[in-house]
Amino acid sequence: MNSFNDRERGFEAKYSFDLEQEFRVETHLYKMLANWAGQQMGMTPDESQDYTNEIIGKVVANPRENGVVALLLADFGRKNIDITVSALNTKLEELRPVARAEVLT
Repeated sequence: MNSFNDRERGFEAKYSFDLEQEFRVETHLYKMLANWAGQQMGMTPDESQDYTNEIIGKVVANPRENGVVALLLADFGRKNIDITVSALNTKLEELRPVARAEVLT
């Protein structure tokens, strides 16, 4: 019976670890996307970094599906830059393997 409990705890620990890793990858991915968006909006590197921190703060405070895309799309609209949801999602998926590699290595 003890080995069953040990095994169960092991699975729970792995599940928790995997969730944490996935959160770190997603956060890094959103940072990369927000930084790219800031550059597309003509921000300086410092402004882009501040913008990235602002976006991440909003996404973490109010998590929802495609939240980062919605925030960026609204900001692009305010800057009169024509970009589609599809283009942002494409960029997000393009950056995903890079973010995963950077976080997990």
